[in-house]
Amino acid sequence: MFQWHLTAARAALVMVAAMLGLFITSTLLPNMTVDGVTLADVLVAGLLFVLITWLGLWSGVATIGFLLELTGRRASNVELAPELRNPNCTTAVLMPVYNEDPKAVYAGLEAMRESVADAGLGDQFQFYILSDSTDPDKWLAEEREWQQLDKRPELPRVFYRHRPQNTCRKAGNIADFCERWGAAYRYMVVLDADSLMEASVLAELVRRMEADRRLGILQTPPLPLGDSSLLARSQQFIARLCGPMLSTGLSWLSGDGGNYWGHNAIIRVSAFTRYCGLSELPGKKPLGGEILSHDFVEAALMRRAGYKVQLAADLLGSYEQSPTTLTAYAQRDQRWCQGNLQHTRLIASKNIPLESRFHFLTGVLAYGSSPLWAMFLLLSPLAFYHGQQAPEGQAAWVPAAIFATVLALLFLPRLMGYLLAVKDQHERAGFGGAGRLALGTLGELMLSVLLAPIMMTFHTLFVWSTLRGKSVEWNAQDRTGGGLTWGDAWCAHWWQTALGLIVAAVSIWMSPTLALWLLPITTGLVLSVPLSIMVSSKTLGQRLKRWGLLTVPEEVEPPAIVCRYRQHLTEIATRSPAEVPFLDFLRDATAVGDHLHLLESTKAVRPAEPAAKQSILQWVTAPRVRDLARDEKWAVLSDPELLEACHVGVWTAATT
Repeated sequence: MFQWHLTAARAALVMVAAMLGLFITSTLLPNMTVDGVTLADVLVAGLLFVLITWLGLWSGVATIGFLLELTGRRASNVELAPELRNPNCTTAVLMPVYNEDPKAVYAGLEAMRESVADAGLGDQFQFYILSDSTDPDKWLAEEREWQQLDKRPELPRVFYRHRPQNTCRKAGNIADFCERWGAAYRYMVVLDADSLMEASVLAELVRRMEADRRLGILQTPPLPLGDSSLLARSQQFIARLCGPMLSTGLSWLSGDGGNYWGHNAIIRVSAFTRYCGLSELPGKKPLGGEILSHDFVEAALMRRAGYKVQLAADLLGSYEQSPTTLTAYAQRDQRWCQGNLQHTRLIASKNIPLESRFHFLTGVLAYGSSPLWAMFLLLSPLAFYHGQQAPEGQAAWVPAAIFATVLALLFLPRLMGYLLAVKDQHERAGFGGAGRLALGTLGELMLSVLLAPIMMTFHTLFVWSTLRGKSVEWNAQDRTGGGLTWGDAWCAHWWQTALGLIVAAVSIWMSPTLALWLLPITTGLVLSVPLSIMVSSKTLGQRLKRWGLLTVPEEVEPPAIVCRYRQHLTEIATRSPAEVPFLDFLRDATAVGDHLHLLESTKAVRPAEPAAKQSILQWVTAPRVRDLARDEKWAVLSDPELLEACHVGVWTAATT
């Protein structure tokens, strides 16, 4: 009966959103022209209907979450079993890394290990560092930090594995773990390199999986942590203000047909291994080949096998970090855009549950809506032009009505999040009080409106590039928070500035009303360079923090896991050198021996090519002449025989 109620609620939500889009479109369409309906009018009306329906859909999800939170109801329908607090199984906690900062990775790892040990669960969790790093210096740094882990027996064990080739990226990394060690574990918690999770959340995830043997994936809603730049602070603020409400609404609507976001989730290993293997899509890259956004697909496969996929909206002790600069934010979106566009080919796949098709569609529209907005803005002047020229000016109010409608749909979730936060005294204090919370909410909305055209043009470019067959590289995310220089900002945004100036000039020449209609778009584009500098500024972000703006409760009372992470990050940065020269590594017999042991035990040996081997052995006789290239270092680290020869050679060269 519960699932029938969910089906009816989903259908009702879609119908209400569609009726909203239809009402607004039908109201505005007769006023677009005075000379009858043209093709441009029909296209604009169709685009407006789709876009308003899309915004209305998510406003509806927020409204459901708001009502549930307001009445104190929780989204989870899992039958809890208190006696399963200490299940008779060990859970693997996986942290895949790819050219990440080893200090930050191991600081997070140590924080979670201590949290688990303090909760008395040290024997129930084991941690894995699954490295796909292709940078030899990062590879060595990861091994060095792993060797220096505290050997206290009460802490959970940590295993380290490095893959010689990052085949299929993160999906292949997790699959490799399942093939090698998955049979030893009933569950695995998949993290990102920047993830943090409290021991209480880890234990509750296992407890809920034990309580429901048909539960295949249980996803937590991770809170972005970012108190450095203005962009990071605004993302943290809006995620904390509206995220729990949206998660509650989405969890209630999804029921057992939820989604998987690729990290901060627990998975039933046997079901995942058996049913969630990924094959390549037919055709050429980027829409063909290996599946990039694998998480949505794995959730669909788990549902197809008859297992539940749920969102644990009430578990809030799960965290991740957010990009600190606008260029890093856009770079991450470009990777996700290409992966999500592949899902267009899976929406109509056989035997995929309906709710999974909806998740695929939302993933596509998350980026596909930007070209639709761009088309709407380009076509709307044609539709409005004749009406604006009418003596009565009968359509002059139409652009203002559309803008007001969009703004209202964007503001509604923020308003509901504000009301929920103000209602709770502890939450209100955590956000800095009702006044600062109101200023932060309005300020974040204004910032989002200014950045929206920048991201719209980025997303449109990404979609166009993907459709043209251009693939992107999935590199490590920049989490340093070092800000953005004017030169870098100009290189990234000059074309958006030029586009904004051209559109503004043409619209002013055609009609002042048209210029006013496009002003919210042209303003963000023309100011894209200084805006990017501003939102990427750590100085400005810290100043707002001192003023108590864009503050979240986790800053006023930092969670224990976050405090541990910051403490270990400082300790590791103090004890570990910034970088160990490769020549020093070759001289260190202990480091070389440890690396050889790991290389052979994880079956990562790769013999070097004869030509490369000869060149490297020549370098050993005079190592001060030049530095080894990146691929040469990789060859040395992958070939035990070559590594031993280099180790002996540098000692011989030093004594002669």
